[in-house]
Amino acid sequence: MAEIIDCLRELPETLKLMKDFIAKVNASMTHVSDNSMSISMSSAMSSSESEGEMHLLPGKSVAVSKRSFLRLNRTRMTVFAQELAVLIFSKDTLANSTLTRRNGRGDMTKGQLDVAKVQAITDAVIEEFPGTTVSEVRAALHRKCNNEHFSHKRP
Repeated sequence: MAEIIDCLRELPETLKLMKDFIAKVNASMTHVSDNSMSISMSSAMSSSESEGEMHLLPGKSVAVSKRSFLRLNRTRMTVFAQELAVLIFSKDTLANSTLTRRNGRGDMTKGQLDVAKVQAITDAVIEEFPGTTVSEVRAALHRKCNNEHFSHKRP
């Protein structure tokens, strides 16, 4: 019985911490569009306060979950770039978009990825892998869009 009473006494402080955390997540959502939000509310509710921190990419216009950013695979530039793209854009957005709006035949049948977000990815990759060129990063993003498009077409 004493344990229950102790838990009930701690409940207001726990609720206050949760409300503060949710407020921080909501505030950070103003920097990130709905389709590129990298933290779901369910994971935000179960995460500790430090895990809800956001990491600003170079250029300071795009933010991703700091925890997710630190967990990105850094063995190869292409893997890092493609995983970062999934954090920023949804897989569906990548499947239905290109870097330039043009498909392989030159038609403008797909949407264009947000230029500022592509630039943020490019800058983050070059910062993480010095010596990488912009064209190498764009090639990795192009491959990711193609791969997602192909995987979405399959039943």
